[in-house]
Amino acid sequence: MNITQVREHLHRLIDEVDDIYVLNGLYRTLVSDKRQRDEYEREQAQEKTKNQARSGSKSN
Repeated sequence: MNITQVREHLHRLIDEVDDIYVLNGLYRTLVSDKRQRDEYEREQAQEKTKNQARSGSKSN
């Protein structure tokens, strides 16, 4: 390998590492968004259950 080939190979490796870094960031963002959405949906379900329980006890 001459110096030009080594440089090209190094630049390709740097690009791959950069791509992996970006994909890892996207993955962490998606996981965080999913966790927040799941938490929100769980809270909404709990509120709905509480409201139904209140409505049921008022009608008795």
